[in-house]
Amino acid sequence: MAEHDTRTDRYPLPESLPVDVDGLDVGTNLLISGPAMSGKRQLVFDHLAPGIGDVDPVVMITTDDPATRIRADLGDRGIPVDSDAFRIVDASGAPGDDDDPVVNRVSSPADLTGMGVGSTEVVDELGTPDRLRLGFVSISTLLQYVDSERAFSFLHVLSRRASAAGYLGVYSIDPTTHEDRFVNVVTSIFDAVVELREVDGDRELRIRGLPEVDAEWTAFPY
Repeated sequence: MAEHDTRTDRYPLPESLPVDVDGLDVGTNLLISGPAMSGKRQLVFDHLAPGIGDVDPVVMITTDDPATRIRADLGDRGIPVDSDAFRIVDASGAPGDDDDPVVNRVSSPADLTGMGVGSTEVVDELGTPDRLRLGFVSISTLLQYVDSERAFSFLHVLSRRASAAGYLGVYSIDPTTHEDRFVNVVTSIFDAVVELREVDGDRELRIRGLPEVDAEWTAFPY
């Protein structure tokens, strides 16, 4: 059997995504955009734990959900959350065990330096793997603590680092809570965006930025 170059193998997509695509290229940064209760958080987690093939190392940066909830939700999806292949950078400000080896705690979402350093440290702790799935929830919470210019700069650096390393980055935003101009600027950072909406009580989804996918709204009964 031929050996695979893990830096060129694509990242499998979750089965919940209603598209016929075999995966995302290494170094892809994906934005999941949708209003509250649209399924975007679940879709971020689906991309981190697609349930297909081997489990990639996972790093989650959180500005809202505490580490305990992140750990429980990803554990329920089959991620080995107590292993050397999983880390959380918890900037939610929620109390927790400071001695937990899986969690790097940051005082609040306003501490961009802490989040940046923390994300670098946990990747180093994982041995700087060739493959890794990086999650960020959420940009909207981040913007409650820092101005848009600082947030954009931070996200640009974070996404470029993920891209250069060949990782898959998955981020979430609620576009209904921000000005269209800012949403457009932030979206420009990412290689592709999955948009979610609700029409007459039904969820719909479209993907922009992937050449093999038509950017048309389709039913998303998730």
